[in-house]
Amino acid sequence: MNITNTKEDHIITRVNEARLIKITNNHGASISLSNYGATLVSALMPNKNGLLAEVVLGFAQLHDYFDDQNYLGATIGRFANRIANGKFELDGKTFQLHTNDGEHTNHSGANGFSNKLFDYQTVGNKVIFSLYSEDGEGGFPGDLHCSVSYELTDKNEILINFKAHSNKKTIVSLTNHAYFNLSGKQTDIFDHHLYIPAKKMLEMDDEYLPTGKIIPTDKNTFEGQQIGEVITANNHIGLNNYYVLEKQTPAEVVLAAELSHTASGRRLKVFTDSYGVLLYTGDFLETTAPGHNGKPYTAFNGLCLECQHYPDAPNQQIAPAVTIEKGAVYQQKIIYQFDTI
Repeated sequence: MNITNTKEDHIITRVNEARLIKITNNHGASISLSNYGATLVSALMPNKNGLLAEVVLGFAQLHDYFDDQNYLGATIGRFANRIANGKFELDGKTFQLHTNDGEHTNHSGANGFSNKLFDYQTVGNKVIFSLYSEDGEGGFPGDLHCSVSYELTDKNEILINFKAHSNKKTIVSLTNHAYFNLSGKQTDIFDHHLYIPAKKMLEMDDEYLPTGKIIPTDKNTFEGQQIGEVITANNHIGLNNYYVLEKQTPAEVVLAAELSHTASGRRLKVFTDSYGVLLYTGDFLETTAPGHNGKPYTAFNGLCLECQHYPDAPNQQIAPAVTIEKGAVYQQKIIYQFDTI
């Protein structure tokens, strides 16, 4: 296992503080990470013939992440996804957050972790990013200390572990916002096959906020069919669905999704201890900067499988508890396991 560090010395001061860290396993597969946003920049994984290619969307230059509005590969926090009207209550007190999605807050607004420079250290074959978010930042209560660790195993697994604690009662929901395309090319993801082991999902309104109902997946069920088929069945509209996973205990790690691409033979299995996974098919994806293949990304070039708490969980009676008490430790796991079919 090998870890290397680089930086871009010719850019302005803010970018000079950003670093690119590469981990290579004993089989030649690798991931590249940045301390800006604790971001998964690159993942080179083999196809059925052993040829390595890029399977996540990312920018060729670190400075392009500073203007990114798509959260490519970033760590999302303090709270992933939307909070209705940018407000929630804790113990009778209302907290107003920065709003960046109309009247709502998405991915914690301008003060989200995707826009932060993390400290980092390497420990063995792990990179551990750490961040301090002060009380009131973005409107959230409590001095929050969090860490995000990435590890690449010789089984071509990316292990992501989140931890956080606060000096006040607060809300936390972290996730990774990688966009996947297993083809190794800059094409759409309609020919990918997807399996999500969930029979229930959250009903969403037109602003992608939960209505308060848990409903059957019905025409949004993924049992291994091509993504394009399900999008067609949904009137050719991209998907932004939160699937409720069946878990015996809150800490149980379960399969959240299995994505595969027949032509390349690549497969991705996603495991998590989160309560659910949000499938976003990238229909609003649009970048100005070029990606790994030298061209800007456009709609449906990649999809996200975001393991996280329920969207708008602080305001949803149906949601599992999203608060952490003073001094309590929030922990969450995501595993991206790559192999071939």
